[in-house]
Amino acid sequence: MLPLLAGCGGAGAVGGPSTSGGGRGGATLTVFAAASLTDAFGQLAKDFERQHPGVRVRNNFNGSSTLAAQIEQGAPADVFASADTQQMRRLQKKGLIAGKPRLFARNREVVIVPRSNPAHIRGFKDLAKPGVKLVLAAKGVPAAVYATKILDKAAKDPAYGPSFEKGVTSNVVSREQDVRAAVSRVATGDADATFCYASDVTPDVRGKVRVIEIPKNLNVVATYPIAVVKGSKNEKLAREWVDLVTSQKGQKVLEKWGFMPASG
Repeated sequence: MLPLLAGCGGAGAVGGPSTSGGGRGGATLTVFAAASLTDAFGQLAKDFERQHPGVRVRNNFNGSSTLAAQIEQGAPADVFASADTQQMRRLQKKGLIAGKPRLFARNREVVIVPRSNPAHIRGFKDLAKPGVKLVLAAKGVPAAVYATKILDKAAKDPAYGPSFEKGVTSNVVSREQDVRAAVSRVATGDADATFCYASDVTPDVRGKVRVIEIPKNLNVVATYPIAVVKGSKNEKLAREWVDLVTSQKGQKVLEKWGFMPASG
């Protein structure tokens, strides 16, 4: 079994221990969010706390599939924000989501390599070269699922073919907990490349990596849904958090951190 609230209280967490009750004074809002949302939701948490004196936001960032499993196991969460619709539907089918989820952002994948580029990866096709050390997020994590879809599309494209997909998958040397962990491996030079979201190329890693664009005809669009978790002890605050994320202000923060609008 996965440990409940793995990652809470770490670098991605804002606020103190959770408290019960829906009152504003001293309440803690626990948000389970995809790792790719770390920077955007970190900023929004500060905004939310300023708007709600006495309320703390506790962000638990991890792979969406891990977060969904934690919620299934009874982890105390008020809001769930996933990097794909699959994990949200997973919780809906189990009756763990209150109301209808709302799409709040989109994203696209890119490939990144270390700034020094030791594997000499100049284009997408180079990912299949023998000896490339490729890392991916764990199986089931949306970033890795999207990468698989991209490679499946490439296998059906005469310009790449099945041999390209086989070459890339054979170069996978490790699976990381989430997409941010995979990005870190590349930024520190421990790996030659990874698939990640465009929004993961944040200011703190931008100078350490190079971006390799994925051909548009092969890429996929990631859609992010958000919803209140059924049984939340802070349901009013949870709905206000969802309103903030989907508001014009929230959308501007998401755009700042590299996300695309939910529609368009």
